[in-house]
Amino acid sequence: MDLQAAREAALLLAQKEMAKSKAALEEAGIARRIANLESQKRRNAEMKALKDAQEKQKIMSSIGQPNVQYRKYSIKEIEAATDFFSQSRKIGEGGYGPVYKGYLDHTPVAIKILRPDAAQGRSQFQQEVNSVVETVKVHCSMYLPVTSCRWKSLVA
Repeated sequence: MDLQAAREAALLLAQKEMAKSKAALEEAGIARRIANLESQKRRNAEMKALKDAQEKQKIMSSIGQPNVQYRKYSIKEIEAATDFFSQSRKIGEGGYGPVYKGYLDHTPVAIKILRPDAAQGRSQFQQEVNSVVETVKVHCSMYLPVTSCRWKSLVA
């Protein structure tokens, strides 16, 4: 009976070890799934951070570009923005002509008109526009649509 008892004890011990092994394998599988999920979350966060950094770089590089393209508005759009250069929209008079308040693309703007008879008009006017553009580049939190529009005569 000693031999039988030893066999039964060995079989019982083997079953216990098999149960421990099975439990360890299940725990390892759970740990592997958790690690995979955490790794996927980390990769997703890294991809989002990379995408955000690329978008920020794209925005920052477009702000600093010297050859930024500005939207050009037609005379009809400018006339509509100023109610056809209405006196009620006039906010000032400069040495080169009147300045009107208007809205272009739902943005408040000042529209400066160059009088054809202004002394030193065209070159000085262009210098002033360039100065405004440079100011906008320095203060990059500002958004300012800059436009130019040419026409032969203006009847106000």
